Parts: sequence; structure tokens; C-alpha cells
Amino acid sequence: MSSTRLRTALLAFLTALGLALGLGTATAGTAGAGAAFASAGATAPAGAAAAPPAGKPVFQLPFACGTKWQLNTWDHDPALDIVKDGNPGSDGLPVYASAPGTVSAVYWNNGSGNTLQISHGNGWFTAYYHLQEAPDAYVKLGSQVTGATQIGRVGKSGAANGWAHLHYEQRYLASGTFTDETHRRPVHFGGVEYSGSGGAWPGVTSGNCAQPQGTPYQPWNCPNGSVCFYSETGGRGTVCKTDRNVSASTCGLRGSFFNNGHPEAGGDHVYVSFTEGGTSCLHHGWADGRGDFAAGGRTIKAVTWGGECP
Repeated sequence: MSSTRLRTALLAFLTALGLALGLGTATAGTAGAGAAFASAGATAPAGAAAAPPAGKPVFQLPFACGTKWQLNTWDHDPALDIVKDGNPGSDGLPVYASAPGTVSAVYWNNGSGNTLQISHGNGWFTAYYHLQEAPDAYVKLGSQVTGATQIGRVGKSGAANGWAHLHYEQRYLASGTFTDETHRRPVHFGGVEYSGSGGAWPGVTSGNCAQPQGTPYQPWNCPNGSVCFYSETGGRGTVCKTDRNVSASTCGLRGSFFNNGHPEAGGDHVYVSFTEGGTSCLHHGWADGRGDFAAGGRTIKAVTWGGECP
């Protein structure tokens, strides 16, 4: 047998052996390659080239435009667990819808915690687990959302093992308004696939940039008895909430809203002091419990519930 024929026969034998053992084959840039990199403890590729199926929406990372995130499939491929890139701490970071759609389910589950599903049409859904607040704290069942709609914050509710992260899924069901984990499909962000058991993708940038992101003043955006601070004028942008005295908040401040209903006697007004100096007082009630502070994004030093504003 010639050396060429011998090499060909040997390659065919090794390929058959690999398939028999369930090893499969993978090439650089595929989900299989990503899994191999991750299992070896190295960095996986920047995402697979596999195109999404026809009719699938162009989903984006459910986070603010331009921010960077770490994606992992661990042992529940094709679902993803997502944290801030480098995992410096993700608790409380805003979560946005991955694409336009309608909120189709909001519920609590002992495993997934505060859980929300969005229907995006053509049978496609997204699911968001372990949200920090109740799943209807930012949106309601039937709410229309876009990539500019904040739907919650990263949390560790349910069986998150005390680890703040977003468990995220893309699902397909041709009919119906409620899906479960049997309907999961490989995740695509910006048309790029992130899947494969044990896959890890650090430094993935959110392309959720089609519309200005923010949360407008709505009754359900500020829970009863809370004061809510927004990072932009007009009550938009990142929302920081508190229902108790707080010091050393890192929330940049422009707009504010106070939902009257705090249970503390006499606690119907809120005093806010700033790292840069000065204080402001928010009155209770829907009519006067909102307002824009002077532009400049001052930093909250402390929030204190109190009596009548001076």
C-alpha cells in the first residue's frame, strides 16, 4: 500500500473511531471548538459563524449598548449564564429586552427565581432568570418592549447559589404564549451563535444600540414605598431604587421619583445628600413626587427618610 493510501486509510479509521466514541469533529470557530477551548481552561473563540435560522429575530445582548460581558454555557447548553466581563460584580445591573416583543409571562419559580418571558413573533421567545426584583417590577404581562426597555436587573433570586448573574435563553415554539426549557435553541447575538457545552466567551460587546435606552416614569417602575433615581433627565436611564436609609450610593443622579406609601411613620419625604455637596428633598405623592435635579449627574451620598421637607 502506498504511503498516501496508508495515510488516507489511517485518517478514515481515526475519524470513525472518534465518531464511535462520541467525540465528533470540530474546526476552529465552531461551537465545538469553543467547548474544547473552555474545557481546556483557555479562552473560547469570539463566537461561532453559524447563521441563525430563517425568521429568527436579530437578538442582541440584553444589556446597555457598548458594555462588555462574559458568556458561559456551563452544563446547560444552549442556555447562557451572563455576568459583567471579568466578573467584577453584576448584581443590580440593568437588563433590557433582547429585541422588540410582548411580555408573555412573569412568574416566580424556586429554581429560576424572578422570571420573565418575552414573545418576539414568528414563534421566538426569550427567557430571563434570577432577576433581582419581582418580574413585574419594571414591565407587566402584555407590555410592549423594545431593546430600549429595561425589564429588570441582574440578581440572584431562586436557585442561583448566591451568585448574581443572568440566566438567559432563546426559545422557539410555533404556537402558544408560554415556553419552557424543552423549547431552548442555540443563542445568537447580532447573528453570531454562542453555543456548545462548556463554552466560554469573554469580552462580548452588547450591540443593543438601536434606540436610546432608559426607563420612563411609570407607576410600576418605582415600587410602593420606594424612591427611584434615574441617570438622565426626564426620568430615563439607569434606575437605582431604595426603600430604606442608604449611604454611599454610587448612583449618578439627574431625575427622581418617589412612590408614596413608605410604612415608616412620618417617612413620607426623602432627603438626598450629594458627594459634591448640597441636599435635596423629595415630597410625597404622584403629583409632586418627581423632579429633575440640576444637570451634571451628581453622586448620591446618602438617602434618608424623614418628615416634612423644610
